[in-house]
Amino acid sequence: MKKGCVYGLSLCLGLALTGCSSFSPAVSGISIDKKGAVQEFVRESFDQSYYDKGELEEELDAQIKSYNDSAGAKAVKKQSFRVKDGYAQLRMTYAGTKNYAEFNHLDFYAGDIQGAVQAGYAFEGKFAQVSDGQVQEALVWGSAIMTGKNYQTVALRQAMLVEVPGTIKYVSENVKVTGKSTAVVEENETAYILYE
Repeated sequence: MKKGCVYGLSLCLGLALTGCSSFSPAVSGISIDKKGAVQEFVRESFDQSYYDKGELEEELDAQIKSYNDSAGAKAVKKQSFRVKDGYAQLRMTYAGTKNYAEFNHLDFYAGDIQGAVQAGYAFEGKFAQVSDGQVQEALVWGSAIMTGKNYQTVALRQAMLVEVPGTIKYVSENVKVTGKSTAVVEENETAYILYE
């Protein structure tokens, strides 16, 4: 099997799960806890005629070891990897959001609005206000949000489920709110989830 294919699938399958959490969504997603640790669960179709589970897992283990050798022995951990009914499921834990972003080579930010702006996120376009897990009809411009309260923010460019350690207050228009602390980014373009 080609190494590039193994690497590509393992990146798609990047997933974190902290030891005692019950984060098990039906789709690929991440959960961020109050200390910044990330749990990831990835579920992807798996063609066993093209991919070899053992070889893929070996490559993933090698990537984890290589990353941990430079970032710290416990920065990234594989919790489980299995193939069942044509799907590969991977669970991993990341010590922090920076480890998650670096290991998976993702454009990803977690912190407050001021830090997001300093990191180059522009908060362009319209945002929906969220109250009690429900999106409100009125939209506000991102520029108005930037000058208000310094909310905690997740900014990313990957379609996935995101669970935050607080109550969602605003989301960009390309985000679907699914609960008080959960939302789904529907496209691979910059999306924002603001919470407190």
